[in-house]
Amino acid sequence: MSIAAEATVRAMREDRGRFALLSGRRVLIYWPHGLGDWVHFGAIAPLLEPSNTYAITRFGDDYVSVMEEHPRILALCSGVRAPSDGADLGARHFGLSLRACNGGSVRMELPSPIGRNVSAFAPEILLWTDYPETEGRTAYPFHTKARNLARLLVPSSRLRSFDLSKPLVNTVDFAAPPATQQRLDERLARFAPPGTRLCVVSRAGVTAGRKNWGNSSEALDFAIRMRRDDQRWHFISMDDEHLGDGAAGFRELFADLDQPFARLYKALAARADLFVGIPAGPLHLVMARGSIPTIGLWLAHHPDWYDEPNPAAIHLIGRRVRDHGFDRRPATTTKPASLRHRLHYLDKPTIDSQAVLEAVRALIG
Repeated sequence: MSIAAEATVRAMREDRGRFALLSGRRVLIYWPHGLGDWVHFGAIAPLLEPSNTYAITRFGDDYVSVMEEHPRILALCSGVRAPSDGADLGARHFGLSLRACNGGSVRMELPSPIGRNVSAFAPEILLWTDYPETEGRTAYPFHTKARNLARLLVPSSRLRSFDLSKPLVNTVDFAAPPATQQRLDERLARFAPPGTRLCVVSRAGVTAGRKNWGNSSEALDFAIRMRRDDQRWHFISMDDEHLGDGAAGFRELFADLDQPFARLYKALAARADLFVGIPAGPLHLVMARGSIPTIGLWLAHHPDWYDEPNPAAIHLIGRRVRDHGFDRRPATTTKPASLRHRLHYLDKPTIDSQAVLEAVRALIG
């Protein structure tokens, strides 16, 4: 595919280029990160310098749609549905390297159709962050991955104006467009008619197999036990796995609606009565959204590294997390009580269906 346009900008990353000192500029945020990272950016956005004008994009509108209708950040669609680096359009990462983002001028290659959207925004600055994983090694108030990045992007004088002892407010618009919500509701009504209760299960992620919840048999056993208690429960597997009677896969139900994933998932979240899942994009979105009873399943990471606390959530933590001392890292030991999660540490390396069922009962009865 041909290059639609080129643009000269100053390119920066979080640790070079003195981004935090910018004001009154037009900033394009290139965010080639995962779905959960897009959600967490919603908590960073209100901390940024307000005199700048911001847009955000990546190759992959499944994730860009997280930021649609944001009050401060313009989401620029790429015209590419599935996340990629843009190489198939002829300009991998806009023809740039992260190493080159050191505060100097660079020439961006803008393939069509994203090139038209970027050119219309007319950025002066490109911000491309490495978004380093902290893995609990940074202390409060910068103990999560997002808070640590904010420390690098926002002047300390401005950060001091926020009460960081309180959960950061996530400014993502979690409401799906009305037309999307209507189409999903119509499809959902045939699967889970009025009067049923809907549980979303997310057992596996794409970044690290060690954080996945066993195999599908554990999730299946959980669904069977839940329906044994209350036949009204229906289940949607984000992994399109078989969870028995009254269950279906997300793609099986909604893929032919031809909408970006995050847009559809926002619509589904609006109808969910319960979420059970590992630390991946679907969990991070419901945690940030709030109001959905949530059971987090942590087998290789710790919630203190990623999410702001949510009173509607209980987190089950497998023994491996404590065996590796993850709960003794600064992210956990330096936090005030106002930022504590509801944690249940388990004595087993796995999280069995009975433990999840008991957590659900503690949360919603």
